[in-house]
Amino acid sequence: MVIARGSGSNDPLLTTDYETHKPEMRLYLGNTITISGENLTNIQMVFARTTASKGDYSALSASVGAIEDGGTSTDKTDLKIDTWTGSATQVVFTLVAPGKQRQIKRILIDGEPIVLVPEEEAPLPTEDDLDVNYEYQEPTIVHTPDTQFFHKEYAFIDNNILVHCDSGSINYEQGDKPASFSCMQNRTITFTATQNFKGIAVKGTLKKNHETSTSRGDISFYVDEFEEPTGDPVLVVRNIDAKSVTLTCTKNISFEQVRFYFRENPDPVGTEQGLNDIPNAPKAAKMLLDGQLYIIKNGRTFTASGAEVK
Repeated sequence: MVIARGSGSNDPLLTTDYETHKPEMRLYLGNTITISGENLTNIQMVFARTTASKGDYSALSASVGAIEDGGTSTDKTDLKIDTWTGSATQVVFTLVAPGKQRQIKRILIDGEPIVLVPEEEAPLPTEDDLDVNYEYQEPTIVHTPDTQFFHKEYAFIDNNILVHCDSGSINYEQGDKPASFSCMQNRTITFTATQNFKGIAVKGTLKKNHETSTSRGDISFYVDEFEEPTGDPVLVVRNIDAKSVTLTCTKNISFEQVRFYFRENPDPVGTEQGLNDIPNAPKAAKMLLDGQLYIIKNGRTFTASGAEVK
């Protein structure tokens, strides 16, 4: 089987489905699929994103034999099958007008008829799925799960910690960019264990002018007024003393790592001992720490506290 540019303006492209993280082949108008064999009689192709109204649907033509067109769909998860029948040692398929492209999920040559059964969406894990006898190691680190999706509710369990976000995304590691899971703007993310924990420390990225509130404990985070902040950590919640904590984010926050503390509180962000490690501190920055406002400028630290600070 050879997949080629043919008369098209674009080369075929191997891509990844964002929902399943499985590969698919994207064909553009004019691209060809040449299949050769001793005695070809039946070829089935499973397609996604065949919505004609969005310009994604392209019909297939065949150099020999006949094609039964599986038709279009209004939902990208509603897969369709095009079936070729004939008798040949080679057949060339070409994507033709009126559409622009199609995504191939699967090609089956001289096999049994494919039956497409809609996959039921697995229910999200809950607190009931946690192991009450689990022995936590300190610290526990939550990583991203083996899946990928965007802008939807998700939940997963890692190291007996339940992570639940009412709307967010999970992204795989790409180049120098680490894997992460995110909480979208004005959404919540909840971390739950089966025993009380003291606090959490978050490594990741906060948007500029980001604010986060916590359902329990005391929160501190580093926000640079001029650039998007980076560091380890960027957000710390202390004195939680409960099995669960919920963060509400005013802007997107990306979690590369969450570290749980079961026996003692994490160090607060921006202690005087750690000021030199904060990016851009010599330029200007500010942070809230234990109810006080720390202002860093020109490498020196000034503390102001009171009912009103101007």
